[in-house]
Amino acid sequence: MRPPTRIVAPVLLICLATTTAGATDPPSTPDGPLVVPRAAVAADHPLASRIGVEVLQAGGNAADAAVAVGLALGVVNAFASGIGGGGFLLWRGHEDTTVRALDFREVAPACATEDMFVVDGEVDRQRALFSPHAVAVPGEVAGWWALHEAHGRLPWADVVAPAVSLARDGFTVGELLPFRLQRFERLRQAPSVTALYLREDGEWVEQGDTLTLPELGRALASIADEGPDVFYRGWIAQDIVNTLRDEGGCMTLEDLAAYSPRWVDPVVTPYREYTVYGMSSPSSSGIVLGAALRFLERFELRRLAWEDAITAHLILQALTHAFADRASFHGDDRFVDVPWPALVAPERINGMHRLWNPARIHDAETYGWTPEEAADEGTSHFSIIDEDGNSIAVTVTVNTSFGSLIRTPESGIFLNNEMNDFSGQPGTPNIFGLIGTRANAIAPGKAPLSSMSPLIVERDGELVGTLGGSGGPRIISGTLLVFLQVADFDRDVWHAVTTPRLHHQWMPFVAYVEEDGPHGWIDGTPHFGYEVQVQRFGNAVQAIWTHPDGWQAMSDPRKRGAPAGY
Repeated sequence: MRPPTRIVAPVLLICLATTTAGATDPPSTPDGPLVVPRAAVAADHPLASRIGVEVLQAGGNAADAAVAVGLALGVVNAFASGIGGGGFLLWRGHEDTTVRALDFREVAPACATEDMFVVDGEVDRQRALFSPHAVAVPGEVAGWWALHEAHGRLPWADVVAPAVSLARDGFTVGELLPFRLQRFERLRQAPSVTALYLREDGEWVEQGDTLTLPELGRALASIADEGPDVFYRGWIAQDIVNTLRDEGGCMTLEDLAAYSPRWVDPVVTPYREYTVYGMSSPSSSGIVLGAALRFLERFELRRLAWEDAITAHLILQALTHAFADRASFHGDDRFVDVPWPALVAPERINGMHRLWNPARIHDAETYGWTPEEAADEGTSHFSIIDEDGNSIAVTVTVNTSFGSLIRTPESGIFLNNEMNDFSGQPGTPNIFGLIGTRANAIAPGKAPLSSMSPLIVERDGELVGTLGGSGGPRIISGTLLVFLQVADFDRDVWHAVTTPRLHHQWMPFVAYVEEDGPHGWIDGTPHFGYEVQVQRFGNAVQAIWTHPDGWQAMSDPRKRGAPAGY
């Protein structure tokens, strides 16, 4: 394997926030992080965390637990992830500590065309989100299999079994699922959703109800018995193709059979005594974070107060520069040349610093790099560290809530709407407000650009933590903001995860601050020229960090998760 892609420089840190603007989840006030001596799982659903611990206690390792947790999340939180989607993960073994990255992101089918969502000169957002054309070839099942083949310890059927049981035998509905169902009125017009979650009295399922998903249970049982072939070449593949074809789509059995995940090099960012491992293309997160960190490393952030407006100003400027470059240059590196070394090179960072004004921001056109030679809601993250010291950070998605809202009748799978993450038309924002160029244009077999940001962190060569989040482009800012607070501001995981957040992604040219954010952020940043929108963020970060007594784990209360361990 080639040496990891490295962003060479001492690194500082960044930012905050994540998810669709204005979104929020039920409030929660946890007592503090879980501290355990041997092993921990931090997922965004308590049932999934407990299943992960049970797999570890049964003799499994972090890879086994990850498969079990990921599949379980697709059952209990089907709005956020599932086998109809895909994702990314980072793996660090205990003996072989080389960090590996697995890309099991969805890809466009062979029938996809660059202008497939353009109608009368404009992107048809309904077609890009809630039609059979919005569905990319799913990668999650192949991803779990690849992880298990490379690093798993228990039999495959054993790690799939907990999800089979949840779907077939039933689970108790938690608080978040009913809230998500009630939040989107369009779900009442989606038969695929109402058939599962609308009760006989015409109301959505409520917390405490018992829910079974028999079709999904049958599909998962087949995957447990036959592995990924049944999903990509067997009856499940046929069910997916038939469903999309009946809706007017064009995905084929050949598209599914051709899918393959890939192990890639992570992006490595040194930051003081830390080394931060992030995801490489087609995720934009590792490079965006690396550029922002290299900008911030030249400032003594530790001398600033976290709540001050100048702290927010620095972080927002780092994000604005990095996201502007994301819009111009990032895409699937199998199809386009992503000039990542230039985007984090000293010359580029020097240019960012020449534009730094401690008193004011610039206009939007000032941000972004022009080479001299030329005139990323339906997401889940979980982290696991086992008692041997193996660690994993996993982010999976179906894109928006319940993906395309298309559910396969025989296998009960909600299919993603990941095609919306492409640039349907250069310069036109997607559902998350992100703007892209032809670097992220649609092409057959190509993966859409992502903001998923699983991280593994070392200090002086030793594992100290793993973290990541959900929430569209705010994953990038939120995940690293948690890291910053723990690494630089001496906050524990509980405070770092629960504190209010901020975000900037260049376009729209707005600084977002979470409700209850510091007055220095809300009242102070407008004096620098920012247009500030105060919102409730629905993003969630899960983190595990070193502790004198072992590990401390935290699942974000914004998503009603709970960690587990022993």
